[in-house]
Amino acid sequence: MLSVEKLRKKLTEAGRLKLRPLCVYATNEVPNGAVPSHTVDRCIAKAVYTSALFKETPALYIEAGHEQCCAGGLVWMGLAEPHPKLKYFVTVGTPDFRGGAAEHLKATPELFEEQKERAGKINPHGKYIVIAPCTDEVEPEAARAFILFAGCEQIRNLCGLAQFNNSDPFFRTIIPGGPTCSMMIAYPVGMAENAPVDSAYVGPVDPTGNPWLPPELMIMGIPAGLAQQMAADLEDSFICKRSRIAYPEKRISIMLPVTDLPK
Repeated sequence: MLSVEKLRKKLTEAGRLKLRPLCVYATNEVPNGAVPSHTVDRCIAKAVYTSALFKETPALYIEAGHEQCCAGGLVWMGLAEPHPKLKYFVTVGTPDFRGGAAEHLKATPELFEEQKERAGKINPHGKYIVIAPCTDEVEPEAARAFILFAGCEQIRNLCGLAQFNNSDPFFRTIIPGGPTCSMMIAYPVGMAENAPVDSAYVGPVDPTGNPWLPPELMIMGIPAGLAQQMAADLEDSFICKRSRIAYPEKRISIMLPVTDLPK
């Protein structure tokens, strides 16, 4: 098993990452130097992105008492119960909650409830959920998942690497429904009861992060076991064996043919 630091280097090499990878783990004690995520931003996902963007950001932690966090984020971390009207706010709205405001993320409240039920019970695995830089201060056995921010080509190649040593054409990489914090933390960490434990999660499909997540970036949440497998496969994969195909120095220009077109 690679150390967290060595795994960071492998994932950075594989994805030619410009933003630092982060690891997620659970603990019953606040790590030294860690700060509540809401001190960076009330949105958990935005706080995580900030940590990837700025290396001086310390480890972040989330706990049930953090009322300054987005209420929905705490729900998807398994640290709070949903407000009974939440299903309306994220779908079509209701006059008696937030003045009828609605996010229109699902067609009906019933679909939202069914989606959450299908995700299963969310167990945070510890009193504190920690999102930290990938250093050897984190024991490899403790790390439960890794979060990567990368461009489209980088994500495509990382998905190919995740699929390299597996025959399943459909579920090794998944674009899941749900909020951004769930696809980067709850699902890959295995906190959601029914989330596949050997799939990489790519997204987000939640548009509420679009104002702060650049349009050219995507996010990948990778369970720790799969991240170890990807690191082990890197040298034998197309990323190293055919690096000029994975990351071309020269691009083929696509042009419309000027002859033999139907008239």
